[in-house]
Amino acid sequence: IKTEKSRGLIERLGRSIPGGNTRSLAYFAPYPLAISRGSGCRIWDVDGNEFVDLLNNYTATVHGHAVPAIKEAMSKQAALGTVFPAPGEPQAELAERIVGRVASVEKVRFANSGTEAVMMAVRAARAVTGHEKIIKAEGGYHGMWEQVPVAWTQDPPGATPPGVGALVRLVDYNDVEGLEAAMEEEGGDVEAIILEPVTGTGVLTGTPEYFAAARRLADEHGALLICDEVITLRLGVGGFQEVLGVRPDLTTMGKIIGGGLPVGAFGGRADVMEVFDPRSPRHLHHSGTFNGNLMTMAAGCVALDLLTHGEIDRINALGERLAEGLRRALAERPDLHGVVNNCGSLVHVNFGTEGEVRKFSDLKLDSPMAAAFHLAALDEGVYFAPRGFMNTSTAMDEQVVNEVLEACARALEHGGLCSAEG
Repeated sequence: IKTEKSRGLIERLGRSIPGGNTRSLAYFAPYPLAISRGSGCRIWDVDGNEFVDLLNNYTATVHGHAVPAIKEAMSKQAALGTVFPAPGEPQAELAERIVGRVASVEKVRFANSGTEAVMMAVRAARAVTGHEKIIKAEGGYHGMWEQVPVAWTQDPPGATPPGVGALVRLVDYNDVEGLEAAMEEEGGDVEAIILEPVTGTGVLTGTPEYFAAARRLADEHGALLICDEVITLRLGVGGFQEVLGVRPDLTTMGKIIGGGLPVGAFGGRADVMEVFDPRSPRHLHHSGTFNGNLMTMAAGCVALDLLTHGEIDRINALGERLAEGLRRALAERPDLHGVVNNCGSLVHVNFGTEGEVRKFSDLKLDSPMAAAFHLAALDEGVYFAPRGFMNTSTAMDEQVVNEVLEACARALEHGGLCSAEG
């Protein structure tokens, strides 16, 4: 067995952690691999098997693993202390970098995850507008806070109180008429429209028309527009909002801005962000033991400095190369039904569907073919999400992408895919 040690460790974990896993998304049958180390664009499991990492901790490690400059920054900061209950210069350094990159972000605050960033952005919108409801795209993932994962998670009945669901109006992604109708019905109660510029699930790319409509409708009804760029900030120096030509009131961030450490951030219009100013007697409280911790700030500064215009263009081109190669490989297997969506460095292979994949209901995330392809690719030394999600990193080059495409072509020839299709 190639992964005997992984199986043993998962069994060991299961004796103290439900399911042997503390991150639901990381689980796959029959058991997930246990990863022991990473370097550049490659990772190794506890059995010593090597993989090209096409997942990058779901886009967080945009520069790959064990990056020398980031390690050096972390080491220097660790020698001075990791976290204090007070502001520090590294916070100023990272905040200034973010404000300098994202045009719509005039002021910013730090949190520990994208989930926390979204939670506080939604709370800010509620405090500013006095409204309670949000509008989000069906299938849009904005973290694990109760009000935002509605209709995406498969929680048991009763896990989310009905009153929470009543505060959410779902719309189809990129459906301007549907968004207009929702705001016509709910607009007076809506605090915010929250959207991903490109969806993490399925890699559906937002259209300029849709986001222009969201901006207009938010203004007309006294709501705020929130762009969730936790994943998409890697697509452009100013995020994908820059590409779409939209200026949201608030932007949520995470992943790449932490250099591989836990991080979240939210920012936007100065007048909206002022609601958090503790000098105001009626400010909105926002605390967290590790908000703006100095290790993350130090690592994040280096990570953003390394993510230049040129490097973003390069990894976006690698993503396009990867997507086109996968499309060619699927075209050679007409018996396998699959569609490849991509936007720059983000790629998703959607199995079990034909034609364009435009909205969440077009996706077949539980397709047996996706699971079979994932396991076959692991056997060929390529690591990506079980649902078929992939992304490129600055640690990759064209040779690595070619290596991945050759491995994926072999994986598509795997007999398990034929039986899964049947």
